Amino acid sequence: MTHGQGSNPSLNLTRRQFGLGAGVAVGSLLLPGAGFADEAYPNRTVTIVAPAAAGGPTDIIGRTSAQRLTDRLKQNFIVENKGGAAGNLGAQVVSKAAPDGYTLMVFLAPLAQNIAIFKQPGFAIEDFTPLAHMASVDLVMAARKDLPCNTLDEFLVYAKTNKISCGSQSPPQMEYLKRTTKIDFTVAPYKGSSLIVNDLVGGNIDIGLAPYSDIAQQLAAGNLKVLFTNGPKRVRQLPNVQAVGERFPGFYFWSWYGIAAPAKTPEPIVQKLRKELVDVAKSPDFLAFLDKLGLAPADNPEKFNEVINAEVAQWKRLVTELSLPQL
Repeated sequence: MTHGQGSNPSLNLTRRQFGLGAGVAVGSLLLPGAGFADEAYPNRTVTIVAPAAAGGPTDIIGRTSAQRLTDRLKQNFIVENKGGAAGNLGAQVVSKAAPDGYTLMVFLAPLAQNIAIFKQPGFAIEDFTPLAHMASVDLVMAARKDLPCNTLDEFLVYAKTNKISCGSQSPPQMEYLKRTTKIDFTVAPYKGSSLIVNDLVGGNIDIGLAPYSDIAQQLAAGNLKVLFTNGPKRVRQLPNVQAVGERFPGFYFWSWYGIAAPAKTPEPIVQKLRKELVDVAKSPDFLAFLDKLGLAPADNPEKFNEVINAEVAQWKRLVTELSLPQL
């Protein structure tokens, strides 16, 4: 007697094995971190935290990067501003976010400085995975238009006999300037450079550290002036304005902006985001956009980790050499 297919024990076993194997295979596609999940990223809205108030370069770089990623990856990338504590509050939030690629951050120079300057910044360099360096900017010391000094030399003389109020997103940078120039002034912390510019124009503070890109429009309108720049050499857009580094060799600090993810973000997601962001940073339209704003392009956007590490190392050295107080 010949057995039918339905009564063949070996065939039934084979079917059961196939069904079990198929179930496992399908189940594996649904597991977090599976290859399919990585390929599908992003499948929902991604938030980029900008650890500063709206309106300044940090916010602009975040929103521009978000729009470019939205266009490229066909999923919404949005910006959420979380200013405060010299950027530390926003960095703390992102450092504790799930490392799934759905929370990113605009990582900027003051955060690298804060790691060296604050006793307990609430985050560490190891909490982040650098993705791409997007832009840099020259910092200038702007002043209310009626301040009775117009150059670095005049400011150094004026500061010795007059009380001066200064706005800055990074008070330790101002401490570095005070120690180097041997002058004193009162520093008020601000959550964003746009707020500093507003108070300068309103005459509420005497001087303020701000990116050139933030003061360009007000400078052209005659609503404020620039006393000096904070790099080792003069700014291309301000050839007649002296740099502190010319008078005090070795002195400089700059500002830069990039995008980072929480540490332990899956490597396929990191590589996808890095590729897209590096392509954006090198694209002609983005470079033209930066030039219009007075921002400088990144020479090697894919080497953002080197930029961050160098900044941390510099400020750790300065804290020791200049005996800067840790906050």
